[in-house]
Amino acid sequence: MDILEAISSRKSIRGYKKDTVPKEVITEIINMASRSPSAYNTQPWEITIITGEVLEKIKQANITRLNSGTTSQRETTLKPYKEKYRERQVALAVELFRLLGFTLDDQEKKNDWAKQGYLFYNAPIGIIISLDKSLDDQPLTLLDIGAFVQTLCLASLSYGLATCIHDQGIMYPDVIRKFTNLSERKRMIIGLSIGYPDWDFPANNLITPREPIANFTSWCGFSKD
Repeated sequence: MDILEAISSRKSIRGYKKDTVPKEVITEIINMASRSPSAYNTQPWEITIITGEVLEKIKQANITRLNSGTTSQRETTLKPYKEKYRERQVALAVELFRLLGFTLDDQEKKNDWAKQGYLFYNAPIGIIISLDKSLDDQPLTLLDIGAFVQTLCLASLSYGLATCIHDQGIMYPDVIRKFTNLSERKRMIIGLSIGYPDWDFPANNLITPREPIANFTSWCGFSKD
């Protein structure tokens, strides 16, 4: 797949086929993602790839915690969005829920849908990206993680795979550590679902709009022509 086509066609997929993904394919994708740029070539990303029985245990434990009302214990701080950023967030939810057949004020169905993230959207593979806690005072590492995740998502398309970047699966870090032995020295930053997309799943028809570049771009020193 051409890189420009991959960039324009990539989107979050929230419904997957049950087909397994060969370990060799995931290895190739991660190897490609490892070519991502990082500040001073520090390559700070640490990757945990989960499937099979381990993933099922994590999913079940996540839902048990969620249903019990356990507060999220995520290891990165997320503050509420405001102004136009909040407006875009709400617009996304409205359209997503419309495709799924309910509205923003249907709290019961919203709660049911929220569980899907804790289940890694039932993808056959979950990926967790972490940083060593010694890097906590290095803000550029989050830029590096973003570059790695984007490259991983784009590379996946060449194998007919789809992805969804989300944090619900890592809301309970102790659950992840229990079943993966991920060190306490590592801070979980973001999670990913990856698998073959189920195009019959309504939410996968979502196409998110983008702002015209004139709304966020300043040109300096260019000709007026």
